[in-house]
Amino acid sequence: MKAGKKAKILIGTGHAKSTCQGAAFEYILNVEKELRKHKVRGMAEVTWISNEYQLGDFGMDGVLMSYGDMIMKSSELVEMIFEDRGIKWILGAAVNKIENGIAHYENLDGEQKSETYDFAMLIPAFSGHGFKAYDKQEHDITEKLFKGFMIVDADYTPKPYEEWKVQDWPETYQNPSYTNIFAPGIAFAPPHAISKPRTSKNGTVIAPAPPRTGMPSGITAKLVAENIIDNIKNGKASLNHKGSMGNMGAACIASAGFGFWNGSGVSITTYPIVPDFVKYPDSHGRHLGKTFGAIGLAGHWLKLMLHYAFLYKAKMKPFWWLIPE
Repeated sequence: MKAGKKAKILIGTGHAKSTCQGAAFEYILNVEKELRKHKVRGMAEVTWISNEYQLGDFGMDGVLMSYGDMIMKSSELVEMIFEDRGIKWILGAAVNKIENGIAHYENLDGEQKSETYDFAMLIPAFSGHGFKAYDKQEHDITEKLFKGFMIVDADYTPKPYEEWKVQDWPETYQNPSYTNIFAPGIAFAPPHAISKPRTSKNGTVIAPAPPRTGMPSGITAKLVAENIIDNIKNGKASLNHKGSMGNMGAACIASAGFGFWNGSGVSITTYPIVPDFVKYPDSHGRHLGKTFGAIGLAGHWLKLMLHYAFLYKAKMKPFWWLIPE
């Protein structure tokens, strides 16, 4: 680009059921900031491609949030950010084939389309490993342990979207058949998606899978560890520590460019992660006082501080346990 050659950059999700859009969202904002830093932004066409039905879905069915004195949808927030930075977007897309410089995808209208690129970064799907499990008698017990990920204390009964509820989600992350096995964080199989499921006219499911990374991983791992500690100390099963994503909040800061004085971060706090439409019927299933967004330099500083705080905690240095998940 510095030599005068234009480039097309494609960033987003690379599968019909990908999740963790937040990671790709952070990446595209940093790439765009670097292009401006190197004074070649005008030579690049930057495009976001995603399986989301709307911008800012993030696998959580979007968020209605407080933004300063306003109430704003996460779709409006992300659209504002992208338009401000000249980022184009393609939504409802299931990338199904990659060739050198070409990404092929299907959209919700069932059309087979393609997008060319010079550089691309696409998030893969979280699908589990496909493990098989057998007992001592060599009987196949896979269905007791795995649905792609680990089966836990969730309600896996198939039901329509309109009947999904927060009570479907696990609280202890313990496998019901083998009580010495737990699966917190990304390891557990979700009972269903959080975002409304959508299929293309060809029958292809194109919708984000539920995210379980970041703060939820830290919280669920801690309560699982505490239950295991109690079991060891008391010599008997104990599940006193519980936490569902239906009554758990999460804070996420997406870096929007590094720089101590000119950096930026997009901060979004959500409560609860899985929307509770019974408890919060007028705010898209979430508590507006605990669900808010902000953009600016303060978010960058906070992200930087958290980076060092998490490393400090991971090394278990003095008073590491005071640093929250």
